[in-house]
Amino acid sequence: MLPLEDLLRLMDEVPVMLACYDAVTQRCLYANRAYAALGGFTPTEAIGRTADEIVGVEVNARIRPDLERALVEGRPLTYARSASVNGAERWIEVTLVPSGVPASLMFIVATDMTAHRAAEMASRQNADRLAKFMAASVEGIAFHKDGVVTDINPPLLRLLGYESPHEMIGRLTTDFVEPTELAHVRRVLAAAPETSYESLAVQRDGTAIPVEYTVRNMEWAGRQQRMIIVRDLRETHAARSRIRFLAAHDALTSLPNRARLDEHLNEMIALSGEQQQPFAVLFLDLDQLKRVNDSLGHASGDEVLIALAGKLRAFCDECNQHGTHAWLARHGGDEFVMTCRTGTRLELIGLIERLRHIFDTPTRVGTRQFRVTASIGVALFPDDGDTPTQLLKNADAAMYLAKSAGRDTVRFFDQAIAREADRALMIEEALGPALVNGEFELHYQPAVSADGMRLLSVEALIRWNRGDGGLWMPDEFIPIAESMHQFVPIGGWVIDTALDQVAHWRALGWLEPLVAVNLSSNQFRAPDFVDSLLAALTRRNLPGTCLQLEVTERMLMHEDAALQDALTRLRTAGVSLAIDDFGTGFSSLSRLRTLAVDTLKIDQSFVRELPASASSSAIVNTIVDLAHGLSMTTIAEGVETLEQQRCLQGLGCRVMQGFLFAKPMPAAQFDRWLQQLLARG
Repeated sequence: MLPLEDLLRLMDEVPVMLACYDAVTQRCLYANRAYAALGGFTPTEAIGRTADEIVGVEVNARIRPDLERALVEGRPLTYARSASVNGAERWIEVTLVPSGVPASLMFIVATDMTAHRAAEMASRQNADRLAKFMAASVEGIAFHKDGVVTDINPPLLRLLGYESPHEMIGRLTTDFVEPTELAHVRRVLAAAPETSYESLAVQRDGTAIPVEYTVRNMEWAGRQQRMIIVRDLRETHAARSRIRFLAAHDALTSLPNRARLDEHLNEMIALSGEQQQPFAVLFLDLDQLKRVNDSLGHASGDEVLIALAGKLRAFCDECNQHGTHAWLARHGGDEFVMTCRTGTRLELIGLIERLRHIFDTPTRVGTRQFRVTASIGVALFPDDGDTPTQLLKNADAAMYLAKSAGRDTVRFFDQAIAREADRALMIEEALGPALVNGEFELHYQPAVSADGMRLLSVEALIRWNRGDGGLWMPDEFIPIAESMHQFVPIGGWVIDTALDQVAHWRALGWLEPLVAVNLSSNQFRAPDFVDSLLAALTRRNLPGTCLQLEVTERMLMHEDAALQDALTRLRTAGVSLAIDDFGTGFSSLSRLRTLAVDTLKIDQSFVRELPASASSSAIVNTIVDLAHGLSMTTIAEGVETLEQQRCLQGLGCRVMQGFLFAKPMPAAQFDRWLQQLLARG
């Protein structure tokens, strides 16, 4: 038998608090070192003390009901409580063991459960956190062990269409994978047990939906498990499809866009084979859409575009039912491109006529209706180009020819259009540096009295000398310069150069020189035009009476306060105004009488037919009488024969200009001509 002393020493060393109390006196009969330490005593000091002294009055009051119950029932009772041990708060599990009924002794066994309780609390908190995370996650989450589902979260239930976790827990994970994807899933997981991949999940009703699976290994509740995160990819796939669609289609009309058009033309060319089977490219430009945008706004213009795109698409669908293979794209703005295969040119013309009938029916926008027509240009593969770029460029050029012909019409491309377009492009490229390089020069053509004896004015005419031995006439490059908004600086150079000559002519003996300069619309309407012109006169100390500005009828026909102010300032400065090519425009007589115009220049198209044409004679006579009645001067342009001169004299025209008297001359040659005229007195 183990000696009592060894037994007591052993009881002091075990990690358990042991004590024995007298059930009647409730005084301590025995306490091991761990229990005595609860009151800060040694085992010897604890003997004879009450529980109030060892564990404290408050604690003893809290545990007394359990102690009395154990004594009454005569059986062990276990409970847990917190206790302060050496100043540290600990959790202990206490077992009360009465010696019998009635009990004379009460044995107490207490075990420190702090570490166990902490682990238990941590486990419970982790479980709570995981449950909250799974419930709050927007993505589906499932756990499985050896392929059997052990837990799932509410989002996964909603994603797959189930109502209760019990409908999924206990089933194989493969039950929820699209059967056609199983082999793919196994290959992915075999290659990388922890991975992410896209596949298809099966909903409760059998519908397969695109998902992303993220698979991870984890330990939970002491067991290795697999966690699967299931992300719904339906919106992602829809967004990808939308992006792919918009990359090749117009957002407004949903028609193929320019990028897709290029691909389509390349496909058409490739399908034409070695025989280069022909097809047509139709370039459509809407004629009246700008009017709709300006009057009702771009939103209404967009509605018109959408409506017309629908009509054109329906036309293509109808054509395709008859084997024409029509295809439609929106090129941009108010432009559409259609391709089609037709057997003969006559069949193509018939298709285009049917296409034009689409625009006969007005397009409704809200309560309004608009008839929008189209100008159509046609290029044919391979005759008019064998690349998408050439075909579109040439169809576009033909469309502009149709628009220039009055709109709502059709033009087929021909090589003359290409040559003209290439030439225009060459001129555009060369115009930029031409002024800086000094390539422009002025020629001067006199306007003289009807008998040719007196010089009344001289017109400054621009020429472009590109150094190739020839001179380019204004009508070859001025329209292009105006379209590029480059004529304002060129026009400024013309005025400066012409005014520089005025002082020189005075020195030669022309006492009251008058130079006429042609203006472009852009130049005339430039905000600083009048200021810069008056400054040019001031710098040279020249009066305004030495300068006449030639404008077209169209430039003066607008009721414009800024225009009226410019004309008033010019008239005040003495600058005179002439209407060039009078009779070929759309003059308003009521407007004409209010303008500060000094001279009407009779267009040479009327002069050329004199004296043979009675109608031209009548028109010239009317212009002369009109000018006389409005106190204006008339100048007949393009006088080349004596018969024309005599006829004009008979009609009352007193000033003439033309080859009969002098051709346009460079400055030095005009100087000699002027000196000869002055020498004749």
